[in-house]
Amino acid sequence: MLSLLRGSLSILGFLALWEIVARSGLVPTDYFPSPILVGETLVAEIGRGEIVSAFLATFQRALIGAAAASLLAIAMALLAARYTIVRRAFDPIAEFLRPLPPAALVPLAIFFLGLGWKLYGFILVFACFWPVYLNAAQALAATSRVQIETARSFGYGDWAILAHVRLPAALPTIFIGVRMAASIGLIAAIAAEMIAGRDGLGFYLMDAGLSLRVPETFAGLVAAMVAGLLINALVMFLRALTIGWHIQLTRMEAGA
Repeated sequence: MLSLLRGSLSILGFLALWEIVARSGLVPTDYFPSPILVGETLVAEIGRGEIVSAFLATFQRALIGAAAASLLAIAMALLAARYTIVRRAFDPIAEFLRPLPPAALVPLAIFFLGLGWKLYGFILVFACFWPVYLNAAQALAATSRVQIETARSFGYGDWAILAHVRLPAALPTIFIGVRMAASIGLIAAIAAEMIAGRDGLGFYLMDAGLSLRVPETFAGLVAAMVAGLLINALVMFLRALTIGWHIQLTRMEAGA
């Protein structure tokens, strides 16, 4: 309750400071609207429906892209953990491709995939794959030998150990990667929409910005922030459902 109060006061303080600066004349009001004006514009844009459709398009793309990339990355990490040859073959490729900015791939991807879901799917999966894979691969490799040997003594085979021992132990770290991927997915979706989109928040922001509709641009930023908060909340809800035991254990250890 206390942390919620502190957070609310911080946000109110930030909005108050923003309002003071906007009204002070230190910056041109044409390019720095007050939060009240941004709020009014956001309500008006919601009434028109354009920003709502843009929000839903971006939110859907980011969520589906992050989910698909996470499943693919976990599957690849499991294969790498099970077969050394897969890990040795894939790790150099991962180190080569991982630093590549997803937005840099958009112009080239347009030639091969065109505009639409194929383009967004490729960019989002590429962007979201790496944080999940790297966290999963590291966590699976760090499983305690005591746990593995104990499972073997009960007759577990390699695949059973991977599914029932190594994967559950790795899930807390894997969810760190999934949470990162969810944020990266939203960034990648908006960036792709800015470069090659015909709808979505990225296209909305570019259209409003290039048209010098500054309040609408700020309203789009608020919508993007809300999308990020909702995606993060969904990931944390899934995390609580999946590894609630780990969360409770962490809280008990912190209380002790």
